[in-house]
Formats: sequence, structure tokens, C-alpha cells
Amino acid sequence: MKKIILIVDDDRLTLSTAQNLLGDAYKVVAVNSGRQAYKYLERHVPDLILLDINMPEINGFEVMKALQKDERWRKLPVIFLTADRSTETEIKCFKVGAYDFITKPFEPQIMMSRIKSTIELDGYRKDLQRRLDEKTKEMERVTIQAIMTVANTVDAKDDYTKGHSLRVAAYSEILAQRLGWSEEDIQNIYYVAMLHDVGKIGVPDAVLNKPFKLTDVEFRLIKGHTIMGAEILKDFKMFPNVNVGAKYHHERYDGKGYPEGLKGESIPLVARVIGLVDSYDAMTSNRVYRRRLSDNVVMEELERGKGTQWDPELVDIFVSLIKEGALEKVWMPEDELASPIFDSEKIVGLTMGTESVLEAPADYLTGLLSKRKGEQEIMAGLRTAGGCLMILDLDHFKKVNEEHGHLMGDYVLKVTSDVLREVCGQGTVCRTGSDEFMYYIEGIKRREDAVDKVQEILAAFAQKKEEVELLEQIELSIGISIAGVDGREFEELYQRADKALYHVKQNEEQRYGFYEGTGLIRTSEQAKNDLDRVIKIMRSREGSQGLFQVDYDEFAHMFDFVQHMSDRSKQKMQILLFTLFSQDGSEIPLERMETAMQCMEQAICKSLRGVDVGTRYSSSQFLVVLMGTEKENVRAVTNRIVQNYFKLYGGKDITITYDTTRFK
Repeated sequence: MKKIILIVDDDRLTLSTAQNLLGDAYKVVAVNSGRQAYKYLERHVPDLILLDINMPEINGFEVMKALQKDERWRKLPVIFLTADRSTETEIKCFKVGAYDFITKPFEPQIMMSRIKSTIELDGYRKDLQRRLDEKTKEMERVTIQAIMTVANTVDAKDDYTKGHSLRVAAYSEILAQRLGWSEEDIQNIYYVAMLHDVGKIGVPDAVLNKPFKLTDVEFRLIKGHTIMGAEILKDFKMFPNVNVGAKYHHERYDGKGYPEGLKGESIPLVARVIGLVDSYDAMTSNRVYRRRLSDNVVMEELERGKGTQWDPELVDIFVSLIKEGALEKVWMPEDELASPIFDSEKIVGLTMGTESVLEAPADYLTGLLSKRKGEQEIMAGLRTAGGCLMILDLDHFKKVNEEHGHLMGDYVLKVTSDVLREVCGQGTVCRTGSDEFMYYIEGIKRREDAVDKVQEILAAFAQKKEEVELLEQIELSIGISIAGVDGREFEELYQRADKALYHVKQNEEQRYGFYEGTGLIRTSEQAKNDLDRVIKIMRSREGSQGLFQVDYDEFAHMFDFVQHMSDRSKQKMQILLFTLFSQDGSEIPLERMETAMQCMEQAICKSLRGVDVGTRYSSSQFLVVLMGTEKENVRAVTNRIVQNYFKLYGGKDITITYDTTRFK
């Protein structure tokens, strides 16, 4: 396709000459005034503008000034046409932003050479800008994920602050929206608030979790987190004021705060906003020394501290948000937090003594092979002989931890590992997750033989359940794959066994299974069936436990909250089920899918209102409830979620769809 050149000159001979010289190599558009140039540019974007300087009404320099002011035209390359050969004119041409200038009358070879060079140079500039934009988006995505991880790492130091940074960020965003801030400033305060407590990384856990009054020394350690946070973030330039939020969010409006005792409006507005919502979250969250306070008590406290602890204008606006119910989020408060993005098991560098847990040959709790060592031995076995790979998962294990404590949960894992060690004999057995194991047996090539071994495992586990009361509510789910049938490489076999496990966990009556090709990613029809199933359960309130592939306590929390809100406000609800799937129908690596799920989770987090709620539904789906939303508004919400997802994920291999229906 020919490049487009716009020539602006009031002299018809000049226009005709330029068209004759350039017509073979370029598409030439000729206009004889600045006004006509503006009209053309309103509808078209040329690759180059040849602009005469001396024209009636609007001269070339005035046209150039208008181009520089408009974002649409600012980067268009311009070459001035002039009969004035003076040095002053040449300097002025470059000073106003021209790429080059060509003197009249035209020398054809010089003219063609300069135009070609300018267009090529602009092409290089656009290509570099495109590459820079792509790198910037990738850096922003990685940075946002890093921020989420850092914030969750800080919150994980205290069991009673689960989700604190995420909630403070969301509340700050809501307050900033009510204050009428720009979209950019609203986005900035979200991430500034996310990192406001980063300095607590340096505060001992024993001090953060102390249930009694702090000593003076301990209180100084706590106060020091503001200075430490500011120091950590001082060179972080992606979001403005990020270190300001960390440093000054404990200043008081009356000047009695810390670390510098700033007073009134001398406290940066960002810090005043974060300080207010930080206090609100502290009052409405459970603490080691007390239960969460009710909204009425919280509003009384805010009124009492108006003008002393907090900015009075901000308090008035924030109280109105509380009264409106704009801050009620199911998956924000720690009791209803649906699916935390942070997973401590994924932190690289976790150590025990001087040896990395990730590098250790044996699992420190069960004594079985570690995940990495197990994978290495299985890969070696696959190179020399065929075999069968099984993934074993403990159903309802989370319930044991919650009802009996993590010490008893560890005991359950040890008992299970003993069963596997006894039954599996010479096979390779390793622990791959908190409640997941992997077993490989060389030589098994038929499904019948694999089933015999599985039944042996299940029988031994059933016998152990009769002996150990804690195992009563635990079941084993097993996904199976066989080398040569389901693949030859370890990764192929693992994915097949994992998909088989997924389908087993969908059906409580089935304890084991092989992958039959129905796929890990839900089809549109399957996703619709999933949504119908959710609605049926929500209406019947029967059998919500164990019907899903994930532990579904989060769903129970969410449902109870939704029922409460619906009954109180008499609002109808829109139920949305978002599903991720492969763009071209190919297999998706599990790690890639989890990355996409985290991006979808963040996109939903950024897109919902204060009263909307959500939770994971499966390894590729997220369930959302929109409160009091009319059907015509659903599209706006879903479009926002989809746009945010693609912005965060960046890739094109995993796309997103959704199904929706009204509840009640």
C-alpha cells in the first residue's frame, strides 16, 4: 500500500509539480490552504505532510502550531516547503518541530531523498514506540502482580489482617471516586494504598500479633513501619506518591500522629484518605484482642474523631458511603474473602535451616519424596520404561484444619503418607501440594492393572479410616494416566492425570478415573450448565458442600451474604459465570491457566462495585453476583471486566467468555 502524503500550498504550480514528482511512488493529496488541511486531517491520517510556510489567512507556522497542540496530529512528520533560504527560517522550522525543509524550486532527487528518509525515520520511530508500549504494558502487568504479592505477604504476617491491604486499596478507590478524582489518580491511589503497610515486613511477627498492651519499645517498632515503608518505596516511580502513602498514613489531623506530627492539610491528601480507610478497616476487622465492630459503632467513632484524628470533610463523605452500603464487599472482609491471590507455598526461597525446601530431596512433613525429586525420578523412569501416573487429592482436608487445627491436619497428612508408602512399595511416591500426592508405577500399561492398584490404595485408606477418627470426613480422589496411551512425556501424563482428577472431583460418587478427552477448560454449553447448577443450589440451599471441584466454603460465605443483602434491600441479583478457555482449542499448561486466572481475578476485583461479590468456581471460572443491577447494565460491567482482563494478561492464547442469569 502506498504511503499518503498531504501537500499544503496555496500555489497551484507547486501542487502540480509535487504531484507529478511524487505520484508514482506515493498517494498524493493536495490542498491549497490551512483550513482545507484541517478538514482533511479530521477524517484521514497521512504518513507525511509537506507544508508551505507563506500562505494567506493561516501561514505554515500557524498550521504547525495547531498540529502540535492536538494529540491526534502531534506526531505526524512535517517537511516545510519554502523559497526562503535564510538561516533564521531554517532554525525556526526545526524549532517548531519540523522533520526537515525543502527549498523551492524543487530539485527532484533531493526532494525524493528527503521524503523517503523522513518516512523511513518515522516508520522506525513508530515501530520503536510500539515495542516500547508492549514492554511497558508487560512491565505494568508484572509490577501489578508483584504489588499484589507484596501486599499479601505483608498481610500474611498477621492472621487477623488477611486481605487488609486489598480492602484498604478498594475503600480508597471508592472514596477517591466519590471525591471526583480523575481516572488516573483513582488508579494511582489504589496501588499506593495497596502498599501502605509494606514497612511491616520489618516488624517482628510477635509484636504484630501481641494480644496485650505494647511496651514503649514495641510501640516504637510498630511506628517505625511508616519510615521503613517510605524508605523501601522511595525509588518506586511507577505510581506517584507511593512512598507518601506509606510514610504519612498514621498522621493525625490535629498534629498528634506520627512519624512527623503533620497537621491538617499539611498532611498529603493521599495519606489522609488512606489513613481514614485504614482506621475503618481496622475497626471492621477481627483482631487478636477483639471482634469486629458494627457499622453503627464505627460511624460513632468516626464522628468522634472528626477534626482530631481524621479530615472532617473526608469523614462526612466516608460516613455517607457507609450508610449507602457502598463498602460492603463479600470477598473483601477477611471472613468472606473468596480466593486469596497470595499463596505462601509459591514463595521461592522459603527455607528450613540452611537448605531450601524447594531443593530438598524429601518432604519435611511426610518423609516422602519432595515434588522436585519425585518429578526427576518419574522422568528418569519414563525414559527407560512405560508406566502409570496417579495424582491423589484429599477431599475436605481444609475442613479438618478449620475444625481441629493445623496440627491435626499435619497428622492426617502423615497417616495418608504412611498408607501410600505401605501400598505403593517400590513405586515413586511424592507430595506435590498441601493435600496432594503423586504416584508413579513402572510397567503398568493397561487400565485394568491401574484400576487394581487404585482399588488397593482405596481399600487400605478405608481400613485406616476405621482406625483413625480424624479421617472420617476425608476421601481420596485419584486421577490416572498411562504412558503410551495418554502421552509419553511427563508433562503430558501429568496434565492428563490432572484433568482426570478434575472430573473425578466433579462427581462425589466417583473416586478415580481416566481422562476421556472432555477437556479441562469448560465449553460454552458446559459453562451454561455450571451456571444452572449454581442457581439450583442457591435456590434449594441443599448439598452445597463438596459438589464442586474446589473446597466451597467460600461459596457458602458468599451465598449467606448475598441472601442477607437481598432480603434486607429486596434487590434482585444478576449471577455471572466467567470462563477462561483456549483461543485455538489447544491444551493450556496449568501454570499458564493459573496466571490467566489471577489476571481475571484482579480484573474482577478492579471492576466491581462495593456491594458486588465473587468467588472462584473452578480452576478456569469465577462466579460473580451483581446486586441490584438491571440487565441492561450487566453488559457495561462485563465489558469492563473483559477489557481489564486482556490489559492485565497481555496474551491472546487464553480468552474469556461469560454466562449470566437473574436470581430471585
